[in-house]
Amino acid sequence: MAADVLGEFIRALRGANLPVSTSETLDAMRAADLLGYGDRERLRAGLAASLAKSESDRRVFDVCFDRFFALPGSQAAERVAAPEPAAPPPSMIQRLLGGGQQASGNSGAGGAGESLGDLSRDLLADDQAALAASLATAGQETGAAQIRVITQKGLVGRRIFLAMGGEQLDQDIRDLEASGAVADQQLANRLRTGRDGLRDNIRQYVARQFLLQGAAESRLLREQTMREVALRDLREFRDVSQVIRRMARKLIALHSRRQRRSRKGLLDARRTVVASIATDAVPWRTHWRQRRRIRPRLFVICDVSNSVSAASGFLMLFLVAVSEVLPRTRTFVFASRFAEVSSQLNGPVDMSVIEQILDQWSGPGTDYAGMFEDFLAVAGSEINRRSTVIFLGDARNNDMPARQELLREISQRAGAVFWLNPENPNRWGSGDSVMASYQPYCRHAASCATLAQLERFVSVLLSDMRRL
Repeated sequence: MAADVLGEFIRALRGANLPVSTSETLDAMRAADLLGYGDRERLRAGLAASLAKSESDRRVFDVCFDRFFALPGSQAAERVAAPEPAAPPPSMIQRLLGGGQQASGNSGAGGAGESLGDLSRDLLADDQAALAASLATAGQETGAAQIRVITQKGLVGRRIFLAMGGEQLDQDIRDLEASGAVADQQLANRLRTGRDGLRDNIRQYVARQFLLQGAAESRLLREQTMREVALRDLREFRDVSQVIRRMARKLIALHSRRQRRSRKGLLDARRTVVASIATDAVPWRTHWRQRRRIRPRLFVICDVSNSVSAASGFLMLFLVAVSEVLPRTRTFVFASRFAEVSSQLNGPVDMSVIEQILDQWSGPGTDYAGMFEDFLAVAGSEINRRSTVIFLGDARNNDMPARQELLREISQRAGAVFWLNPENPNRWGSGDSVMASYQPYCRHAASCATLAQLERFVSVLLSDMRRL
């Protein structure tokens, strides 16, 4: 049972965005076996040493630990933002942690108490330890930890109540009321009060399970939906920036590489040997060859006309999120006007900054030929073989000249040209689209209608930039 509970706790940590590897899980299990479950704070320290890798991880760990291993009346339980104001019920781990108090004294039921079910006897005796154990067992049997959507809370709570013996408890209350005896009526009233308290405890228990497990699953489902929904509809979601940052962190971890080079540079063997001939290599003096590294450049040009502004905004947000592994970047936007917005994308950037850029420069009347001319005039002298140029747009030129020779000139100067088009590829070249004229001068042209497609492109871009 301890291993199962610890496994559920680790799933809760992962749901709270704390990465836990398989080896760390095994370390945590060994730590729990060595420390035992009798001392709550010692268990916290041992698990934190195995599972929390930074101060921010430790803060997330402590919140999850207090929620998962909550005990009645404890300070940790009081810090949990539970849906109901009442203190949360005993957790599944209470028996292992030694929580709960056995109430002393008898139920006062006399001979009538002997015919009652186990749950009724525990309620009359106020046996908190037995009730906590019964709730933990019923929770495991009914799979309360598997709750995934909020609408399941009532059904799961009813199943736990029945698994604890709730049907027999209801029957005991009816039998006592039907007897007519004053003592039996008093017992029935006490059982009704105890049943109400038990149902509150079950609701709190189920709410905590949803908070730990189901809410995380719901968040993951929501994020998966956001990854696949059309970019033009993503503005309906409030936490898009957070999702993009999480996606960016994964890409950064995947593509970051440490530059292991000597601070002195590379050893210049020829100069070292020649300089040592005159002294027969006594003393031996080394000479180092300094290698000048030319940093690559990235140019991003986004169509912010009304039809594709959403895709451009999310691309800019994505590139800012992975800026720590990107080279120097200059960003331009265009519709009826062409402008550089690099300065607005320096420092912390969220959707409000992107919205300001789009509001300022978005509009109708896209002219791709004019954009190529303006881009070459502003940045053409900086484009070289270590430059990467990204265009985002639907290539719908309002029946104006395509001027693909300008894109060919850019492609000849740059190391690589990428084109992102929010439209489905089967629409490229239809109507006033000149995508077919531009595609031959691009190393890679891809659709970017969703966050998932943007993520794949940024991953390809980062792999390509590492080779420069």
